[in-house]
Amino acid sequence: MDEFLENLGFTDNKAQQEFISLLTEQRLASGTVLFEYDEPAEKLYFLKEGHLAVYKKTGFLQKMQVIALLDPGAVIGEAALLPKQVRNTRIIAIEESGLFYLERRHFLAFQKKFPESAFLFHEYLLAIISLRLEKTSERLARIL
Repeated sequence: MDEFLENLGFTDNKAQQEFISLLTEQRLASGTVLFEYDEPAEKLYFLKEGHLAVYKKTGFLQKMQVIALLDPGAVIGEAALLPKQVRNTRIIAIEESGLFYLERRHFLAFQKKFPESAFLFHEYLLAIISLRLEKTSERLARIL
């Protein structure tokens, strides 16, 4: 399994192995949309290889803007672990890419079986989200 999947915040090896066993591998050709605006958020992704572009609507007609380029190791679509979420970005492969994904329903079963490990994984995701917010705030401050 890929090195970055071994660093997901788990302290219980059995839980980590169970979590990794729930992941499904997916390949995307260059130009393929991983997910689209307003789709139900049901899968959390881990970028294994390749690069993805994150698009956001600008609010001006149907224009979109690339707001991020994702490198291997990126976690994508973490809202999928929350109930009744929809996507608010479009993600497109800018080159052939490999990913792993975790379906929400599988994570919920994992959470029941390994509550402490699920909590640690949520902390791992929270750290990533916090870092993204900090970087976004820094970019916004430079613009303003």
